[in-house]
Amino acid sequence: FTFDVLRSAIEEIVARFPVYRTYVAEGGASVQDRRYIDWAVTRARRASRASDSSAFDFVRALMLATPPAGASGERAARYREFALRFQQFTAPVTAKADEDTSFYTFNRLISLNDVGGDPDQFGMTVRAFHGASLDRAAVWPATMLATSTHDNKRSEDARARINVISEMPAAWRLTVRRWSRMNRSRKRQIDGQAAPSPNDEYLLYQTLVGSFPAGETDPGALAHYRSRIEHYVVKAAREAKIHTSWAAVNTEYEDALVSFVAALLASTGDNLFLHDLRAQSIAFAWFGRLNSISMALVKFASPGVPDLYQGNELLDPRLVDPDNRCAVDYDLRRARLAELQALADGSAAALTDTIPSWFTTPGDGRAKLWITFRLLNFRAQQSALMATGGYQPVRATGARAGQVIAFARRHGKTGVIAVAGRLFASLGLAPGELPLLQAAWGDTTLEVGFLPPHTTLTNVLTRESFDVRDACIEMGQAFRYFPAALLHFVLPG
Repeated sequence: FTFDVLRSAIEEIVARFPVYRTYVAEGGASVQDRRYIDWAVTRARRASRASDSSAFDFVRALMLATPPAGASGERAARYREFALRFQQFTAPVTAKADEDTSFYTFNRLISLNDVGGDPDQFGMTVRAFHGASLDRAAVWPATMLATSTHDNKRSEDARARINVISEMPAAWRLTVRRWSRMNRSRKRQIDGQAAPSPNDEYLLYQTLVGSFPAGETDPGALAHYRSRIEHYVVKAAREAKIHTSWAAVNTEYEDALVSFVAALLASTGDNLFLHDLRAQSIAFAWFGRLNSISMALVKFASPGVPDLYQGNELLDPRLVDPDNRCAVDYDLRRARLAELQALADGSAAALTDTIPSWFTTPGDGRAKLWITFRLLNFRAQQSALMATGGYQPVRATGARAGQVIAFARRHGKTGVIAVAGRLFASLGLAPGELPLLQAAWGDTTLEVGFLPPHTTLTNVLTRESFDVRDACIEMGQAFRYFPAALLHFVLPG
């Protein structure tokens, strides 16, 4: 084969590789590795215009480290060397092509555009979630559960806010239409085209609802936020490589981006967009906060080892680096933790009386920190249960069953039931209204027939106890004081 033919075959295969890399080693390729390689080679062959496609067979054999029968030891070693080098090459290509290019151009719902994610996959069903969790408990009980990292495009809390868009698409469509009309005059004309482009403008609007400071912002805080967004939009445009790039900076387009952001976030009294953004952000911040609480509960209760990225103990809607690598206010977190420790040491009544105050101030992250604090302590106390305990889906029934996700973990006589809400914006509650008691959940119950009658459940988050009745748990009881629950039980005998 000529150099050009081999190069073309490798390019076509790498461009279609479905995962970061394979793990071919001295022992050869696994069944999974072979499946991924065959998938990529088949699609590359179909797309090729070459009259002779046998080069694809040759490259496939190299990728699998399978030389022809009777090949010398030296030739077999060269096949293995190619396979090892190839699988170190596909990962950075995927990162640059997907995460650092496509994830800044395919802006349908940017909370999906994150490392390891697939923008085409709008989450998963509850059934699929349980299936993945069962597999993890059985096969990968020590896998890392990460919701934010140094490398994410936006933090877990920013994604939790942006996800709310998918629950109110009609209202969001009208909002974007109104904002586009409002800000049309703030654009510039570059080579006959409006700058920023509609796609970059849409990315910006989602970024704003995902990260805008909750509550009123003083001029200094707003100026700091504006600077963060100005830096972000320039980086995003360079990563997209459509109108500017790191290699070929288009200063004129980037200046238009920065001036557009500066105009949108100007603290002048007549800035109608800023007033509207503040008003619209209330709902995204509130329902996003509830999403963050559920995500924390599920992460710390699920099979696996939960990971915490710096600063995300509290609500922290940061964006991609360098925004998510700034200094963390640990003094604030220590003070909040000391406050929560005092509550944990006090009476249950004092705790339940205090919980409502965690939700009266926009951006208050104490509820999320409380889950983190209580569940990490519980995991330490019940290490066998949380490290090796089994996993069992818990079915919800009733009018709000689709807005609940629950599962049980059991080890011997000890177990827990984790209960989290989902799709909060669809509950019909106003921003600021907590999804508690029967008023929010109606007749929705959890089926716990695997527990003996009158089993006592103790909520790790509120320290209240109640008994199982008729093999069911009422959601209004589970969410009596707090919009998440971890119900601990010990079976008799």
